Amino acid sequence: MREVYNALPDDRPITSLCVVEEIHKCPHNYTIVSRTHDQDIDADLYKDGFFRRVTRYLCHSKTDGYLGYVVEELRVISDKESCPPGFTTLVMTMDTNQKAFKRKQICFRALSKNMARQVITDIIVLSNGKIAPEGFCLAGELNGMCVCYKTGAVQSPGDTSASSPSSASCNLPYQMGPHGGSNASGRSGSFPGLYPGLERPSRPAPLPPGSFPSPSPQRAAPTAGSDTYEAANSALYGVPFQCSKKYVDCSDGSDPHPLPPFTAKSPQQLESQYYYSFSLEQDVLLRQTAT
Repeated sequence: MREVYNALPDDRPITSLCVVEEIHKCPHNYTIVSRTHDQDIDADLYKDGFFRRVTRYLCHSKTDGYLGYVVEELRVISDKESCPPGFTTLVMTMDTNQKAFKRKQICFRALSKNMARQVITDIIVLSNGKIAPEGFCLAGELNGMCVCYKTGAVQSPGDTSASSPSSASCNLPYQMGPHGGSNASGRSGSFPGLYPGLERPSRPAPLPPGSFPSPSPQRAAPTAGSDTYEAANSALYGVPFQCSKKYVDCSDGSDPHPLPPFTAKSPQQLESQYYYSFSLEQDVLLRQTAT
């Protein structure tokens, strides 16, 4: 059963990305892209050095990262370009704290799940060709390798594929309850099934001793002076209620303390103005996990 489950596509959104130098040092809860999708060869994204081999592998996670955020877009840009607004650049390797890439860099945009238009569910590397496979988008070329990603729709919190117990019982050939009532599909319990129809007693069983409900004590009706007594002993008794003078218009119509102008903004404008990538916090958490 586990083999069948593992063979199914994992359409959960990717929540975090990182780069490592050694395959065996991939952080916990991360999946390393170590083989190319088209030729099944080493998916090293770094150009070898002169004196020793240097490797870089892309890793992604679907459980780690900032809570409630998903990766929406992935790009490969030149190191001379500035990182696009709202994107986070993978600058250092997670395991050895070395510079991730030369002449190119990978950046991604993570947004709140409520703000994202799409989510990235898978990342692959191609070693031959510059055209993304069907269902994938091309992020860019990096040292002769093409990085591609697969996108999916954002699922709302209430959207679930799991069926409810009532809907799951509609196709059952037997009734769900032990008594002779009808099941969820409206079929009667006259046919034999897992629970045969049981005869119910003609009258309910008597209550055990000591379980009879005791009469609730009657609350005394409030007297005329009780409210006056409570009001007199209240902490706010005698304090006049009035609006602050700075919010009250003057008699001549002028306002000495006008309220600042308010401009309505869309959720996209708010996200763009107050966006914070949490890349430093994610770096700290990942390094603690790696060590």
